[in-house]
Amino acid sequence: MMASLLSRQLKVPLGARVWAPPVWAVLLALVVTLLFVRLGFWQLGRAVWKEQVTARYEARLHMPPMNLQALLAHGTDVDDLPVRLAGRFDNSRNIYMDMQARGGQAGFHVYTVFLPAGSQAGLLVDRGWIPVGADMQHVPPVPTALASEVRGSAAIPSPYFTVGEPDYRQRPLRVGRLETDKLSRALGVELRPFIIRLAPDAPDGFLREWAPAARLGMRPEQHRAYAFQWFALAAAVLGVLLVVNLRKT
Repeated sequence: MMASLLSRQLKVPLGARVWAPPVWAVLLALVVTLLFVRLGFWQLGRAVWKEQVTARYEARLHMPPMNLQALLAHGTDVDDLPVRLAGRFDNSRNIYMDMQARGGQAGFHVYTVFLPAGSQAGLLVDRGWIPVGADMQHVPPVPTALASEVRGSAAIPSPYFTVGEPDYRQRPLRVGRLETDKLSRALGVELRPFIIRLAPDAPDGFLREWAPAARLGMRPEQHRAYAFQWFALAAAVLGVLLVVNLRKT
């Protein structure tokens, strides 16, 4: 019954011609067209989001650095806010963020717990990127962080999904994403829900590129170009459906 229905032809008179596609071809073309249009709007959304991130970064770049109390007053709107905190690094609590490629080379982002003066809760400081060693199964050692203050910018950890759950008992600790609640339990210290990206000129860091152009990869105009391609493909599918099934009466 269904196969018979799908194999039937629609017949739409168009002057001296008739448009007579099979039902299955129309349904398939509509599904593919909707998919391409959805991908096009997704690319446009990514372009808008990256423009907003870039604008926020530039607007906050030259703000005076905040202390912990001023930063906490911003709630969750802390991305790219400049920070300067006194305290000490806890070098017994390091985290290696896996799968951080740069220029085609695999590597890690190194996070060390920082304990601000006068606060019971610590926070993670992203000290920058390091390449993998000769053996990818082992993380390379990093120098001890000795500074008595941390300068940088705040950020909310990315919620992106990774397959599998890390072993929070391993040391040094390697993770694919930052979940501060789980890391707090694993490290035995309360952690703030935001991190600090260490300033490029601050000591105790590695390779640091925090500008949106370095962090976000593809530029907004590239997303718009891909969006145009998806919309063009959607139009092409509909065009082919129309032309191929147009017959003389």
